[in-house]
Amino acid sequence: MGNLQFGFYLSPFGQCFIVFTNEKVFALLFLDNIKDAEKHIRENLKSLEISENQAAADEFCQKIFFDENAHIEASVSGTEFQRQVWRELLKIPAGEMRTYQQIANAIGKSSAVRAVANAIGANPLAYIIPCHRVIRTDGRIGGYRWGIDVKKRILMEEFLNRK
Repeated sequence: MGNLQFGFYLSPFGQCFIVFTNEKVFALLFLDNIKDAEKHIRENLKSLEISENQAAADEFCQKIFFDENAHIEASVSGTEFQRQVWRELLKIPAGEMRTYQQIANAIGKSSAVRAVANAIGANPLAYIIPCHRVIRTDGRIGGYRWGIDVKKRILMEEFLNRK
């Protein structure tokens, strides 16, 4: 896996915490406070060696948030169902939205809307895997692991910049 590194970055949508190697991003989380990052490390990376590299974190995040042509290699851990949902999210173009039901239908599990919502909520790559592009069937924003205000800011930015 390589030497895991981490850093913090003040994105246009709030403070985030990134875990990466020289080649791949493993987690990008919007944070309310540093305790959230410490909790993530304890719960998900406890057996791995991890060190802070703020300069590399800044470089990765600049690409993620400001270079729409950047290719970001990512690695995520999850169940096969979660990965199936996350792959479907990657198909949603910037500036567009889908409902939880549409995602469930697209993966062939039309009755698994709640499970789809749970998989979306477990996404470890905020912004990179665009879980913010999923809304409720009634058109309301719905929940967001990182807070409704963050979701609204991201969606607004995408709508304003869509081509």
